[in-house]
Amino acid sequence: MKILHTGTLDVNAGGPAMSTYYTLWGLQQQDVEAELLMYPLSEGGRLRGEQVKVHFAKAPWEHKLAFSPTLKKEIKDAGSFDIYHAQGVWQYPTYALADVAKKLGKPYIITPRGMLYPQDIAKSSTKFKEWSLKLRLLKDLNQAACVQVTCDEEMLHCRNLGVTSPIAVIPNPIEIRDYEEKKQDSIFRLGYLGRISPRKNVEGLLYAWAELKEKVSNAELLIIGGGDTTYEAFLKNEVKRLDLQNVKFTGFLSGKEKDEAIASLSVLAMPSEFENFGNVILEGLIRKIPCIATKGAPWQELETYHCGWWVDYSQEGITSAIEKALNTSREELAIMGENGRALLEQNYTVEAVAIKMKSLYEWILKKSNKPEFVFL
Repeated sequence: MKILHTGTLDVNAGGPAMSTYYTLWGLQQQDVEAELLMYPLSEGGRLRGEQVKVHFAKAPWEHKLAFSPTLKKEIKDAGSFDIYHAQGVWQYPTYALADVAKKLGKPYIITPRGMLYPQDIAKSSTKFKEWSLKLRLLKDLNQAACVQVTCDEEMLHCRNLGVTSPIAVIPNPIEIRDYEEKKQDSIFRLGYLGRISPRKNVEGLLYAWAELKEKVSNAELLIIGGGDTTYEAFLKNEVKRLDLQNVKFTGFLSGKEKDEAIASLSVLAMPSEFENFGNVILEGLIRKIPCIATKGAPWQELETYHCGWWVDYSQEGITSAIEKALNTSREELAIMGENGRALLEQNYTVEAVAIKMKSLYEWILKKSNKPEFVFL
């Protein structure tokens, strides 16, 4: 079985590149020939790993829509495949992949990656996304053999938009391995990890820190990541305006530096308005670090498995969760960390997710019965 994905494995792309890499790597371990076609690496970028076969296309003419007049030919030239699988929507590679698959009479899958959430569509000031959905994207989604999402909420949003094709609910995977040992110092350190972007609501952590000022006087807030420089400047100005002395920005980190920074945390927070999954939570739990997530992300398991806090998306909710974490003993945080690692080992391993993805492909190719995670 041969599958061609479009997307990216560039480390600068963050979570999507990580989950795509682990998915393809896991599929290879299940004897699926999973390959990826991507545009050239960004400046200073590098591949997340070397275990996946990559076909590089020519750079796009422009980057918002990622259009390239040669892309369809490059997809065809990549070889013969049983299924085509597009990562993301709104940009040209997904449309090109769907067109090639249709022309070849091959099935294709689209993974929206949270881009069909109403909050995301509403933030398009030019109505570009609404018109794209009406004029082209919805047709491609409904002609797909399947749409793959990461949680039930994302499936509901797809159905509300008029998606009628089968939908598979498969989470993102994480590699189960030994990571940097957790910090040994006694400082309570709250961390943010990910892209610095307004949608991530990083300022929510700053405002919580300001409200809890006396209670966090001996604690530290560590913001790990890079991205939107204008937004980062806004955050740093807010730190000055609020007179917060114990907030640090590391910039973008990878490899050992990233591992060491995450290992220094007591708790990891994801204060986003919405996430279709939230790979950041995987990064924390796999390292036995309790996590905070808002109810804009599908992480109720933080509560049910007692490995973190799942709170309302509001300033009060975020502040309250941080205060609860501050009041939790180191011993209890350690127990919560163990619970989080156990949760991932049960449900989110590379192997577990790859087995689901392979069974989805086999069903599409009429080689097996419909999996229970596929909804018609």
